[in-house]
Amino acid sequence: MITQTPLYGLLLVGGKSSRMGEDKASIIYQHNTPEWKRLSALLGEHCDKVFLCHRADQDFGVNAIIDPGEGPLKAIQAALNTHPDVAWLTIACDLPLLNSEALEKLINHRDPSKKATCYASSIDQLPEPLCCIYEPSIAKDVNQAIQAQRFCPRSLLKSAHLLPLDSPLILLNANTPADKVEIDHMLNQTQSEKTLHLQYFAQLKDIVGCDEETVTTSFSTASGLYEELRTRYPFPYKQKQLMLAINDEFMPWETPLQEGDNVVFMPPVAGG
Repeated sequence: MITQTPLYGLLLVGGKSSRMGEDKASIIYQHNTPEWKRLSALLGEHCDKVFLCHRADQDFGVNAIIDPGEGPLKAIQAALNTHPDVAWLTIACDLPLLNSEALEKLINHRDPSKKATCYASSIDQLPEPLCCIYEPSIAKDVNQAIQAQRFCPRSLLKSAHLLPLDSPLILLNANTPADKVEIDHMLNQTQSEKTLHLQYFAQLKDIVGCDEETVTTSFSTASGLYEELRTRYPFPYKQKQLMLAINDEFMPWETPLQEGDNVVFMPPVAGG
């Protein structure tokens, strides 16, 4: 029987939030509390100690590990190297719907015989690396990946213990102003059901199997609608790769949707 090592919490707050346009860790969604405080408190409910991994030019006045930059895997490496004999429950600061129950489930199903325990994405069923327990045994893999200039943490989780999400929204990221609008509608319960006419072009049409369909959704923006569609169809594109039109006009992703809107998603077209 493998003995479980102590569990520390790691909240990643060192990103530059360039797509959001403001510090994601300081955004207030719930209880008049910045996300870094809300999420570090969640970790504190379940972990022996909690650390924020932030840039050297930041100071939150709490236990810290300096983020060396170059993405989350380097931050995870820094934590593993700082305290090599503990496991790290690592989460990102852009998960405004993450709750204590989801962390409790992850911990209760932790398998220390594996190198990690994490949730499976509701979009592609691949491991979610930024709500994940990293065991000390993964440190060698992390170091080797970084030495080989491979910085995707997901690539190290192929043999992780995977858990299904109780709700596909629990790990919904808030990376852009459109995501923030959608999250605010969800938390304030101001979503309303609406019927929309969708049109698809190029590869999206091939994936869906038709060039148009009518859907009913409670999401408030085109951003939320597209993420909902990604749980149904294996769309390979992120929002920033697509053009969006609503009622024959190009629109930003945070545009509110109205009953009867015609929404068009246009992927990049290869040229020669």
